[in-house]
Amino acid sequence: MFSDFLGRAVTHIYFASFVPPKMGKIVHTNRAYHGFVLNDPDVKRDYIFDDGKILHTEGNTLFYLPKGSSYRVKRLEGEGGCYAINFDMDQALSVAPFMQALRAPENARRFFKEADHAWSAQSKRATTIALRSVYDIILTGYDEERRTYVPDSRALQIAPAMAKIRADFYRNELRISELAALCGMSEVYFRRIFSALHGKSPKEYIIDMRIERAKSLLASGQFSVREIAALCGYFEETHFSREFKRRTGQRPSDYPNHL
Repeated sequence: MFSDFLGRAVTHIYFASFVPPKMGKIVHTNRAYHGFVLNDPDVKRDYIFDDGKILHTEGNTLFYLPKGSSYRVKRLEGEGGCYAINFDMDQALSVAPFMQALRAPENARRFFKEADHAWSAQSKRATTIALRSVYDIILTGYDEERRTYVPDSRALQIAPAMAKIRADFYRNELRISELAALCGMSEVYFRRIFSALHGKSPKEYIIDMRIERAKSLLASGQFSVREIAALCGYFEETHFSREFKRRTGQRPSDYPNHL
């Protein structure tokens, strides 16, 4: 799944282009690179792998083809083509082929187009843009992947609050009452919807995000514990230290790689 790509580095792009209708290889043996593909809206194709797995892809489907896989492509319907990106990563990845239907395919298509244009230029700047496009595709797929696990109506109800949390979770003044107000609902109802979707209270969710931020800052070795407490929304270093130890079992000063 797209979550398996998070935190990994894309090291090189070997191909990024639109593949016109009725063009491209039908049989692929021991695929040399990882690949993301986005079908045109009218396209339906089956990817039939040597191990018997069949990936049924349709229009606006974003899917992954594993490095080392062997398969053949069966064209079923459609006059369109697809966008494809072949790339390598900094470490081995054991992920089976998978696909993700997109609710907003125009976003992913824009990233594929950017990669196509940049890769064709072959300059260092263009290569960097193409690499960025691959990360954008991964994040797009990941966001869509997460949405499939929650009912749309409830997720949409608290969407304004989630956007605020993602932007300001490290600010101490973030209040649950304000988040509920952003969604036009009572605080009690907001807490109920939030907990049903995320399995924890809004407060615990925000604290978890702060602790994850603190881990990254500690590992960087660039800040003192007092500075990190402030950067993560804590007025008092002692309060931050208690929260950090409660969740990690370690004091901030003992966290790995902290200088």
